[in-house]
Amino acid sequence: MPANTNFSRLAPLTEDALSRQLKEYQLTLTSLGHFTAHKLTSVTNTSLPCHRICYITGSPIKYTIHGADMTLKQGDVLYTPPNTIYSASGEDPVLLPEFLFLYFKVLPHHREQAFIRMMETSRKIRVFHALCSPVEFYFRTIMEEYEKMRPGYYQKIHSYLMLIVMELLRRKDFVKAAPASPAAASHADLLLNKAVSYITARLNTPLRISQVSSACGVSESYLYRIFSSGLGMSPKAYIVSCKMEYARTLLKEQNMTITQISRELGFANPNHFSNAFYSVTGVRPSQYSAGTGKN
Repeated sequence: MPANTNFSRLAPLTEDALSRQLKEYQLTLTSLGHFTAHKLTSVTNTSLPCHRICYITGSPIKYTIHGADMTLKQGDVLYTPPNTIYSASGEDPVLLPEFLFLYFKVLPHHREQAFIRMMETSRKIRVFHALCSPVEFYFRTIMEEYEKMRPGYYQKIHSYLMLIVMELLRRKDFVKAAPASPAAASHADLLLNKAVSYITARLNTPLRISQVSSACGVSESYLYRIFSSGLGMSPKAYIVSCKMEYARTLLKEQNMTITQISRELGFANPNHFSNAFYSVTGVRPSQYSAGTGKN
């Protein structure tokens, strides 16, 4: 059969580097919504235990993150990793702040720091202007899908979340560096990454802070400083947070009893595990997994 000259042949579709990177992660929304202030208020030195992307829809908001001051205006998008300490307040006493927000988690947990590095948020703040861009459409679509909950809404929402992240990664010119010594920040970041990698590789052991500091070749006091500066929490709190995040996954997705999960996470006994889980989540493991029939 002769070739149809009305069609031109394209080269075979091949996977690009960014697409390969993003395939390594699973992004799951934990909360979303539209925040509207009823009066002019401010927050000081607060943090959230999750990844956050917000899209400014109202009057300007003043932020201070990593010691850097900035003003986000209507159409700006801000990404911050978990436990980023920030202060924020409205700039206009008449027009109150409004923004859309997405809170999400990144799995697998041991790859989370690599995701944060990919987003280039180590001592930097990811922000760019998105008014009349695809990102604005993605945000609006996510909110609409959640409100109407049409068939397939869950998959569609998470597809658009990944598209928003892709746009952030494409727009690398919109990065505002915090005023810090590059050499000092780089050294601290390397140590923090080493400590985090050491911890995530040993979640099934009863980790001690002295082990982590020894593995990184630093004192315990210095380890506390870099964790506080980089993650906004102590090494012990980070270890517990990682273990409980892993526990939540095991409780939901694996056919394991609470006793088995306790052993898997390196706890001396199920009671110690149950108390740690309660301190982080506010519920007992048995309550969390009640719907699965595990005990």
